[in-house]
Amino acid sequence: MNHLLQTIFLLVLINLFGYIYSYLIVTNRIGQNRQIQPKFIKDKEYLYNHSYLFIINVSILILFVFIGFYFFNDYIIKQDLEFSFLNLLIYLSIILIFDDTFFYFLHRFMHQNKYIYSRIHKIHHRAHSPIPIDYIYVHPLEWMSGFIGPFIGILLLGGVHIYTFWAYLIIRNLHELDIHSGLKSSFLNSFMPFSGTNEHHDIHHAKKNGNYSSTFSFWDTVFKTKL
Repeated sequence: MNHLLQTIFLLVLINLFGYIYSYLIVTNRIGQNRQIQPKFIKDKEYLYNHSYLFIINVSILILFVFIGFYFFNDYIIKQDLEFSFLNLLIYLSIILIFDDTFFYFLHRFMHQNKYIYSRIHKIHHRAHSPIPIDYIYVHPLEWMSGFIGPFIGILLLGGVHIYTFWAYLIIRNLHELDIHSGLKSSFLNSFMPFSGTNEHHDIHHAKKNGNYSSTFSFWDTVFKTKL
């Protein structure tokens, strides 16, 4: 139960940071000289209009965490696994690769299938030049389907240490907030090889026909979908 409450607190904290970060951007308190697409004007009304899906999807995220810990805790968290930074690095890398691989093919499919795009994924692309909370400005079905990749990775590993799970949540969520900020890449991107930069994802929002990867960019390179 402690791990569940701590995980929910962590996710609420990260997304609260994302909302504050978004507010500071749309009120021009930060990032005025770092805009990737400066022609798009974003204001407090834009933020408020995108807040309802933000609240809905954060709630869904918390619900899925509760379900995961309550019904699948033994498969997700390996209680007897001895913690080490080497294990954390290995397990974390595997989960992130599984996550990004699943996301790449799902994301590409949602663009290539006109029905799925028009009914589901198009919502996310109302943000031509996104702000941080737009990472979660998606149809709830799309949001829930995104949990599949990391869940498969964790199951195949036979579960992970709770610190590894938290590290994944922190890195993945902060990276998503960063690449949807609409600002030129920050220092966060420099820590990952083949990192999916802010520019990489912002171009995807502008052109919509490539750059389908998120955390990394190598699948776009392999399948020649990099813009």
